[in-house]
Amino acid sequence: MNNAIRILLAVAVLTGIRSVPAAGRQTVNRYDEDSTPVVVSKGKWIIGGQATFSAHENSNYSLAFIRGVNSAGFRVSAAPEFCCAVMDNLAVGAKLSYGRTMLSVADGSAEVATLSVSVKDYFTESQNAALTAFVRYYIPIIESGKLAFHVDAGLRGLYGQGKRTDEKTGNVVGTWESRWSASLIANPGITAFISPKVALFASLGIAGLSYGNVDQVHNQVSEGGVNAFKANFMLDPTELSIGIDFYLGKR
Repeated sequence: MNNAIRILLAVAVLTGIRSVPAAGRQTVNRYDEDSTPVVVSKGKWIIGGQATFSAHENSNYSLAFIRGVNSAGFRVSAAPEFCCAVMDNLAVGAKLSYGRTMLSVADGSAEVATLSVSVKDYFTESQNAALTAFVRYYIPIIESGKLAFHVDAGLRGLYGQGKRTDEKTGNVVGTWESRWSASLIANPGITAFISPKVALFASLGIAGLSYGNVDQVHNQVSEGGVNAFKANFMLDPTELSIGIDFYLGKR
């Protein structure tokens, strides 16, 4: 009898516990899309970009098969960007980039086996400007949203000019060129927040389709040119970008 009473009391207690409303308790759905961390909230403004500068000067420099190089040059580039988050983790924006390079070689030579090539009084200079319109999607890596993958996909237009001349013979001898191209791009990258409003990013070109044209004038007399279509579906180290972004507005 005592055992039967104990069993009935146990059943009543368990039933009472199950019937009590789950006040203060929250059911967690692991597959609830609303639980996805927000890296960039809707309405956020993103301003940033990257800039680089390098210069060199060689005096009788030799390395491996290169001998006696006397040269000087520089490379400078800047690429500011502006974005607006139209949805959580989704932004649209534009990037304007400009780059300029110069190389002047007074003399130098290269020797490979029995082959020898020498350069003297060589000068080259070029500049490029590009405008890119893109869509950026953020994929959170950690729940805090401070680290995320991102993918930029968009359209880029580029225009550039360049020249290669012999410094001692003046402006008549050399090659002048102008070029333009239009490209579809897809650049994956990673974003890391160092504060609620500042993030470092790195992106790398991995895929794209481009069509371009180059027009040349040789010695200010003869003309040449080329049209080219290119498809790229591999990592391109020359498209590596490292920079900083500022996130403005409510987070």
